[in-house]
Amino acid sequence: MGRRWTIALAVALLAVTPIVAAAQNTLTWTGGAVGGGWDTISSGVAALLREKADLAVRVIPGGGAQNPVLVERGDAQIGLGLPPLLGAAARGEDPYRGKTLGGLRAIAGNMSVNVLHFYLAADSPFANMTLEEIFRGRKPIRLAIPKPGTSDVWVLEKMMEFYELCPPGKTADCYRSWETAGAKLVRGSYADQAEAFKSRKVDAAFAILALPAAAVVDAAAARALTLSPCSEPLVAHLATFGLGRGVIPAGSYPKATNGGESIASATIGTTIVVSTAMSDEVAYAITKTINDNADRFRKLHASLADYDPAKGWLNLGVALHPGAERYYREKGWRP
Repeated sequence: MGRRWTIALAVALLAVTPIVAAAQNTLTWTGGAVGGGWDTISSGVAALLREKADLAVRVIPGGGAQNPVLVERGDAQIGLGLPPLLGAAARGEDPYRGKTLGGLRAIAGNMSVNVLHFYLAADSPFANMTLEEIFRGRKPIRLAIPKPGTSDVWVLEKMMEFYELCPPGKTADCYRSWETAGAKLVRGSYADQAEAFKSRKVDAAFAILALPAAAVVDAAAARALTLSPCSEPLVAHLATFGLGRGVIPAGSYPKATNGGESIASATIGTTIVVSTAMSDEVAYAITKTINDNADRFRKLHASLADYDPAKGWLNLGVALHPGAERYYREKGWRP
C-alpha cells in the first residue's frame, strides 16, 4: 500500500500544476497603476495562470518602486518590477536606504520596455519649451504625475535633481522649490492623468509607460498634445541609474502633433519578481506557464510583442528563483 502510494505521488508530481494548485491559497500579484501597460499585463498573466496552471491569482494596483517592498514582506507573492530598482532594493540603495530587500528573486525578464513620456498640451504656453526650459526655469506648469511609490516618481526626482531644482538626495526640496515658483503637481493614476489633461486641469503629464500607452492615446484623442524629447545629457544622467536609451517610435501616437517623428527618450525593462518564500514548485509552474505559452503572452500587450523566452533569464536586476532557474536550464537556454 505504501509503495503504491509513493508511486502514485511520484507520477502526480510530474504534472506540476494540479499539485501546485492544491497547495496554494490565492496568490496576490502587484502590478501597475490603472490605465497603464502593467495593469493590462498583470490581469492577462493572472488569467493565463488560472487557466493553464490552475493557480488562483488576484491582481492589485502597484508601482515599480513599491512592488519590491510588497513582495519582500509578503503582502504580494508576485509582481512586476524594474531592474534598476530591483537592484537598488537588493543593495539597500536609494530609494530603499536602510531597507535591504535580500529576498527578491526573478521569474522572467527582458520584456515590456517602459518609455519615459512627457506630453504637453499643444494649446498651453509651455508647448514649445524644452524640458530644460521647463524644469531648470521652474516654470509655473500644472503637471500631472503618478502617485508616490511608483518608479515614475523615482525617475522624476532624478530629473529634478539633474535640472538643479534641489541638491542630490534632497527631493523634498525639489518639490518645494518648484511649487514655490508656481508649479502645481497633480498626483494620480495614469487614467487620472489623462482625465486631468482632457479636462484642462493640467498643462502636461509625466509617466513611464509601455508603448503604446492607453492613457496617452486617450489623452491625445481628446486634446492636442506634443511629446517632449529627452536631451542627450538628461538620458546620460538617467543611464547612471540603470535606465537605457530609446525612442518613442514615429507612429506610436498618430494624433500627437509630432506623432510622425521619433522622440528621444529613456527606457526601463520589466522583470516578473517573487521572493525566496515562494516554493520551487510554484515558481517553476509560473515560469513554465508563461514561457510555454509565449504566443499568448506576447498578445497581452503590444510591449510584449518581441519577448523571447530564451532570453527571459537576462537583465533581471536580481537573481533567478531556483524554480525558474530549473526551467531555463531544462530548456537549455541558461548555461
